[in-house]
Amino acid sequence: MLESKWGLRFVALILALFMFLSVNDVFENIEVFNENGGDDETELIQGMPVEVLYDEEDYYVSGVPSQVNVQLSGSTSNIARLQTTRDFDVLLDLRDRGPGEHEVHYTIDGMPENVTAEVIPETSVVSVQELVSQTFTVQAEVDESRFGPGHQLESVDVAPETVTIHGGENEMNRIQYVRAALSDNSRITEDRVEEAEVAVFDFQFNRLDVRTEPSNVRVEINVNELSKTVPVNYEVTGMVDSDHELVDVVLNHDYIDVFGSQEVLDNIDSANVEIDVDGLENSVTRDVELDLPEGVTKTEPAVLEVELTIEEND
Repeated sequence: MLESKWGLRFVALILALFMFLSVNDVFENIEVFNENGGDDETELIQGMPVEVLYDEEDYYVSGVPSQVNVQLSGSTSNIARLQTTRDFDVLLDLRDRGPGEHEVHYTIDGMPENVTAEVIPETSVVSVQELVSQTFTVQAEVDESRFGPGHQLESVDVAPETVTIHGGENEMNRIQYVRAALSDNSRITEDRVEEAEVAVFDFQFNRLDVRTEPSNVRVEINVNELSKTVPVNYEVTGMVDSDHELVDVVLNHDYIDVFGSQEVLDNIDSANVEIDVDGLENSVTRDVELDLPEGVTKTEPAVLEVELTIEEND
């Protein structure tokens, strides 16, 4: 009987202890501890975009990097999720800053409570200036090395021709060149259209921290083939029939256009045609091929026509 009473008391004690721990969330705290304690890790997320908060109607901000790195510390599962989703924001709040240079700390919005974050670098030195807007003409230059042999630039047209540039007064006063920056380096052998970013430089070709509107323009590149107009010389070979004579030779073109590289064209002064009349008895019109040096890519016209007048001897 005594043993039975002590046994009941022991069971009652265990039940009371269990209820106490449950009511006070001790088990939950133990679970959290096991989940977070010992499983924490630190990871670096690179290339997070920076959102700048400021009065865009009155000011222009320069010196802010477009991306920063963020070091995260927390549970493995949370870090892995944030690396995938990147569902938080890196902010640089300048809404209470007037014109001048300021060193400002980054802040992070949307980070879970059990994850800590540090922006690298922690601060940026930025310049806040009164907003200035001006319109400039965009220039486009095409590298001559992009043109294929026998081709040259005819014209370059930019659309739109002008852009509006927004920036601080200091930067705006330094503007010297507004260029359509062509990124395509492929060979050009025919007319084409390319999209180009608008880039703004000072007189030493340092790129300026300003904003262009629009940021991209359309560049139409027109090319032509190098050519040269030369006279046609002909040479008659062979003999007509012995009872006939060759009275006249008339080519349908006295001049032709030859195409090729500048070096080839510089060495061409005329084009030669050989006309074979051997054994002919009657007048005839026929095609004749041009005898051209190596390096000529084409001619216009490609083939000449010759009219031969042949008469019978008296």
